[in-house]
Amino acid sequence: MNIKKIKVNNVSVFIFFAIIICSIVGLFAFFMFRFNQIDDNKYPLKLGSSFYNDDYNYLKVERESYLAQKFDGNYYWYQKENDKTIKENVGAHPVIYNKSDYKVYLYGSSYQVMSTGEIKTLNGLTEIAKTSPTKFYKLKDRKYLMVDSKLRTDNKAVNTSGYLIIELDKQGNATFANNEINIKTVKPLILKGTTMNFDIANEKLLYGKKSINLKNIIGSTNAYKEAEKEKDDDKKDKDKEKDSDSSSTSESSASETFNLSTDTYYDDYMKQVIHSVNNLTKSVTDVNAKTDTSVKKGEIYYDFSKYIALKSVNSSASTAIVNYAVVDSNNEYQYVFVKLEDSSGFSNKYYLNKNESTYIIRNLTIDHNYVLTFGYKLVAENDEVVEDIVNIKTKAPACNISVSKVARTSLNYKVKIDSEYKFDSGVISLYVDGVLSSQQAVDMTQAASNNGFNSTLGFPSLGILNTLKLESLMYGGNPITIDCSYRFGS
Repeated sequence: MNIKKIKVNNVSVFIFFAIIICSIVGLFAFFMFRFNQIDDNKYPLKLGSSFYNDDYNYLKVERESYLAQKFDGNYYWYQKENDKTIKENVGAHPVIYNKSDYKVYLYGSSYQVMSTGEIKTLNGLTEIAKTSPTKFYKLKDRKYLMVDSKLRTDNKAVNTSGYLIIELDKQGNATFANNEINIKTVKPLILKGTTMNFDIANEKLLYGKKSINLKNIIGSTNAYKEAEKEKDDDKKDKDKEKDSDSSSTSESSASETFNLSTDTYYDDYMKQVIHSVNNLTKSVTDVNAKTDTSVKKGEIYYDFSKYIALKSVNSSASTAIVNYAVVDSNNEYQYVFVKLEDSSGFSNKYYLNKNESTYIIRNLTIDHNYVLTFGYKLVAENDEVVEDIVNIKTKAPACNISVSKVARTSLNYKVKIDSEYKFDSGVISLYVDGVLSSQQAVDMTQAASNNGFNSTLGFPSLGILNTLKLESLMYGGNPITIDCSYRFGS
């Protein structure tokens, strides 16, 4: 009996310790996972930036500060005040906005929903351009971020641009917040972007004929359901209207038919703009004529009498070709413009011909970054409106140096450079073991020809590592540097 008791006790002790060890290993694995998920970067914030914390308090950056994530998964805002560093919890998904920046900055783990239905997992810092097409992100249960050049609802409760944070309560009511608005709605709405629509209460992303159920991404505690009773009441009311007056019936039917065809027309219209603006003139007139009646009933009016779009920007060495579209049947645009800026302070505005579709910006710096802003001003408005912002970079010239013969004190070489670039002058330099040994002027016109520039360069001696470089380039009267070299041994 005693032996059996000892055995039973030993098994119990073993199981007890096994449970403790498994628990410790599990906790260790959990903490290691959490530790690896933490973003250990410090992100400086630009002065003038703004954002919301989880309680939707609007915060502005007015002194040197930065964001950093702690072990609890939240980001903390650190700023100096009276020689002390103070910190504030701003939540797990802060979205930083700055009026002078063409991007918004999302921090933390999130999920980007692509138009194909593909889900992309993001961590840390995500930079998002405040332009079309629509970019859509699920931040957590019932919280979303939508970024686009235009964001609106049909009832005009929301009419904004750039970005919008959308958070639902469990009944499907939504809070909207960005740098312009902070409102809460108490009825189901569809938020419309340029390429995607968001059925908020039902948590569905609509893209063309596709519908993506956002509840399937990390789940949802949204308890909203469409009221069947309201649908039945609406149906009964419509039936009564049909029985009451035959003339009003036909008018109502015509109006309903128009509403359905408007949605189809609008999608087709967007496609037509891309291919040909000229085909829209007759359709614009017909749609606006049909809309007169429905506008009086408070229905949606799709105004196709004016439209503007930046279709593409193609850059070369010293030019940027802007392809755009403008429809202005009633001459409502006072002007359409593009503005080009760079980090050095360069800024030029160019006014576009509304009857054309291409504008070429010339005399740009080679291999240089620019920000191009596309916008307009309406005759009836005082302020300019920015429609789109894109980053462009001019190209660097294709350049090649080759060596055909190396003698004891000379070598034969060839320089061939892109014929698109009209350089004023340049020099070929020979570096022997990193030290300048000899130089020679290059005929840049000949270098840009089909045969290139061929010559012989003399030198005292070669070393272990020798480099030919094209240097001292002048382009349009300004010095410029490109990477064009040839390395060889002795």
